[in-house]
Amino acid sequence: MRTSKIKIIICVLLALCAIVGITVYAAYNYGTKDDPLITKSYLDEVLTPELMAEFNAQLDAAEGSSGDGAFTVVTLSKGQTVKCQVGCEIMLRIGAAYASGPDSPVLVDTTEGTTLENGGALVKNHLYMATIVNNGLTATADVTKVLISGEYTIS
Repeated sequence: MRTSKIKIIICVLLALCAIVGITVYAAYNYGTKDDPLITKSYLDEVLTPELMAEFNAQLDAAEGSSGDGAFTVVTLSKGQTVKCQVGCEIMLRIGAAYASGPDSPVLVDTTEGTTLENGGALVKNHLYMATIVNNGLTATADVTKVLISGEYTIS
């Protein structure tokens, strides 16, 4: 009976040693600097370009554009009016202007998440969007510069 107890104790000790050994080996060899789980070259050369291409494709699809979306600097004189198509974006950079258009809300202030009614003053460096055709802005300073992305006409 004594030999069977000794055999059981030896088996338990061997099992514990095996578990401790496997744990120590896994802890020291799990994603080290020299042997990471994913190699840096795979991240840099394969995964990152694929993710960026997918992100850009989804962004282009969401914007409904070809990725162009460039802003144009437009200089206005006092009294000139910009009439926008739907989705046109405007940012007042220099001078002063007020929202003008036949329908309310005239412009959406995407920076603050508010709207501007006819005659409301534009705030410099806020991004505005026209959501109704022919809504836009009228310059009130001698020289007014705005950034515009989208279709518009000046009168």
